[in-house]
Amino acid sequence: MRCDCGGSFKVGTQEFDGLEIDALVCSKCGFVTLTKDQAKRLMKLRQMMDSLGKRKVVRIGNTCGVTFPAILVHPGQEVDIRPLMPNKYILTFGK
Repeated sequence: MRCDCGGSFKVGTQEFDGLEIDALVCSKCGFVTLTKDQAKRLMKLRQMMDSLGKRKVVRIGNTCGVTFPAILVHPGQEVDIRPLMPNKYILTFGK
């Protein structure tokens, strides 16, 4: 696919509203566009962000936990937790 400037589009990572997503970027002028699938993925990520927001820690028996909406996880799903800093973590949800 070609851009109006004559350059060609290549897949690259772009940030939209704080979300990183694959997009088509013109190699000549830097114009960014999305395919239909990429746009759907962005809309789904925005919907997840809207439903998440800030969460409070809750007591679950003798331990503490954080709840997530059903659109994000389901009971029994594996979660990989990796620390970035003492107060920042990356959560990766299994398939």
